Amino acid sequence: MRVLAIDPGTAKCGVAVVEPGGKILHLEIVLTEQLASRVAELCAQYSPAQLLMGNGTQSKALAALLPEVIFVPEAYTSQRARQRLSVARPWWLRWLPLTQPYDDLVAVILAEDWLAGQESRLSLPK
Repeated sequence: MRVLAIDPGTAKCGVAVVEPGGKILHLEIVLTEQLASRVAELCAQYSPAQLLMGNGTQSKALAALLPEVIFVPEAYTSQRARQRLSVARPWWLRWLPLTQPYDDLVAVILAEDWLAGQESRLSLPK
């Protein structure tokens, strides 16, 4: 099940299109005021089955602009994204602070968490 996930923010939002197994089809950081139009374009291009949004900053206001959003808990996702980026950096850069935005990676983590939850629901005995 392909999903489009959004890490909402005041000035910018992370956007990711992810498939089960962690396959990332698209990563992007968009200005918040352009989110609705960009999501419409990505939905037309990738046809995601679900539209996910982190339940943090600006989420309710932004969700009102989009069709059928499922809210995903985003506690500690920023820390997890920073940790992933730190580990992925060359060893000689790891002691320097991160300066690049990582909102798109937070969106990937939101998608991964939600997809993992769906998989565990499917594997429960009935």
